Amino acid sequence: MYDEYQELTIPLPKPPSLNAFYSGKHWTNRFNEKSSFGKKVRETLLSFDSFHADKISIHLSYNCRFDVDNTIVAIKFLADYFKSNGYIDDDTPKYLTSISSTFNNGLGKDEFLAKVCCWGYKLREDDETATIEAVLYSDGDDSSLNDKSVRAASRPARKSPAKQRASGKAAAKISSGNKGRAKRSKGGD
Repeated sequence: MYDEYQELTIPLPKPPSLNAFYSGKHWTNRFNEKSSFGKKVRETLLSFDSFHADKISIHLSYNCRFDVDNTIVAIKFLADYFKSNGYIDDDTPKYLTSISSTFNNGLGKDEFLAKVCCWGYKLREDDETATIEAVLYSDGDDSSLNDKSVRAASRPARKSPAKQRASGKAAAKISSGNKGRAKRSKGGD
């Protein structure tokens, strides 16, 4: 069914390395880095026709000091951008079939190129401008946020102790022990 595909070569900005991205930085710093990357991808994609693909694969070539495994951030951000802006339906294996990253010293210093193979490639007639907000809230439940708080959707709402008892779940409470240490005990009151 998908013998033919359209191939796009997309220059990408240099992303943060995976190590730097998760090395104890506050989540707002990661949020801002993803936002900045998404804006640059958006600017680059304005020179391409707007499209939708049934499925894609992303093959990244790069030339910088990153270890190969630290370039996954560029692929992740690009896949999130494609999903959030309607280029693909989702970034699950049904739609994003493979990814790869290869060091290529033939590229310019700090150059990143993504070769995107698109099966079921169709030009979009609506050709709407992609929104950066879609990139920022593209993971999991974050896309449904009304208050634009990245962390809000990742934690379940806590029930009050009265609601926990009403739902049949005993609330854990802290009581003092013999030597002044706090101990957990299960119980209602």
